[in-house]
Amino acid sequence: MRRREDGKRHFAGKRAAWALIILSLMLPIAGCWDNRYLDKLGVVIAVGVDDDPREKMRYQVTVQVVLPQNAVTGLGGGQGSPVMTLTERGDTLFEAIRKMTDKTPRRLFFSHTQLLVIGEKIARKGVYPLMDLIERNADIRSDIHVVIARNMRAEKLLQIRTQMESIPATQMKEMVGIDQTAKGQAFTITVRNIASTADSEQKQLTLPSIGIEGDKEAGNTKKNIERIEPEVLPEVSTMAVFREGKLIRYLTSAQSRGFSWMENKISNTVVKLKCPQSAGYYIVEVSSSKTKLKVEQKQEEKELPRIFARIRLDAAVHEVTCAGFDMSDESHLTDIEKALNEAVVKEATSAIEVMQKELKVDALGWGQLIYQNKPELWHRISGEWKDLFPELSYKVECISHIESTGTRTNSIAK
Repeated sequence: MRRREDGKRHFAGKRAAWALIILSLMLPIAGCWDNRYLDKLGVVIAVGVDDDPREKMRYQVTVQVVLPQNAVTGLGGGQGSPVMTLTERGDTLFEAIRKMTDKTPRRLFFSHTQLLVIGEKIARKGVYPLMDLIERNADIRSDIHVVIARNMRAEKLLQIRTQMESIPATQMKEMVGIDQTAKGQAFTITVRNIASTADSEQKQLTLPSIGIEGDKEAGNTKKNIERIEPEVLPEVSTMAVFREGKLIRYLTSAQSRGFSWMENKISNTVVKLKCPQSAGYYIVEVSSSKTKLKVEQKQEEKELPRIFARIRLDAAVHEVTCAGFDMSDESHLTDIEKALNEAVVKEATSAIEVMQKELKVDALGWGQLIYQNKPELWHRISGEWKDLFPELSYKVECISHIESTGTRTNSIAK
């Protein structure tokens, strides 16, 4: 009997010892050994980089910091702005950011940074050096979205107060994403995407840009979010083209969407087409799109290959102001598809032409395409690619399918 009790005690003691060992191993996981309390941190939601207006340092850096006590209600519940900005200067980003320690009681925390805004002037000098701090630092995510502040300083853009989102940086980031999925004039680029092009000769950089509508000096006031019609609004603009990391040109609206067609970045957009036999327009919504690129060259040919782009899309007619336009006539549907194909090819071609003939910059990634599909050919021509790219021939083909014309057959327009 005593042996059984001793055995039970021994087993219980052994089990308790194992439990203590397991708990001790779990403490580093569940404990607070690397915990940073929120009331000790200043969460940076966006970073803006400009040139130093005093020309004493290389950069002027602005950070947009969330104020949790005010951000909950959007308008701050009468307590103040949901965000604040801090600005400092330095010859490097890290130097400028560390100087901000003198202006805040909280340590700046960058793990939740969503947006990097680059001022136009500094973008023309080069953006690649700005990526080093983010790529090198494990505490900063490399999926931060990057935009150019068009015709203005990043500092001013980050000081605009917004209505639909209490955090201005969040609204600007989401605006680019919405444009990509609903219009196709611009698309998202991250720090990781930029880093991948830094040392590449096969594709040059492009970035979305954001400008403003209204008086930029009126954006930094509470009145801007109390009005039904704000005095100033951030506005997504077109894609910006770079050569070796330096801004050289903004595309036009048509060129920018044409570039999106070629980059396979359009999932939904609207195309306006003229009525074939009367005044007015009909509006076609593209609901899905897929672009495939191909390098065409016969093995025995030594000359440059041709790039073939095929764009397939599904669409629906959503508005018609053409007098006497009968949607039940199948020939009219064929005409719509033909007109849509021509419009898409025209936009894509406009983007190619500006890259090849005017800018002579391979932002289309054709060098990358050749490298991936014909590495031996790329090895032979890579040293002369800057000169050869403008001479490369191409063909763009669009095949569209009209899935729906709505519930009416005839137009109401007279």
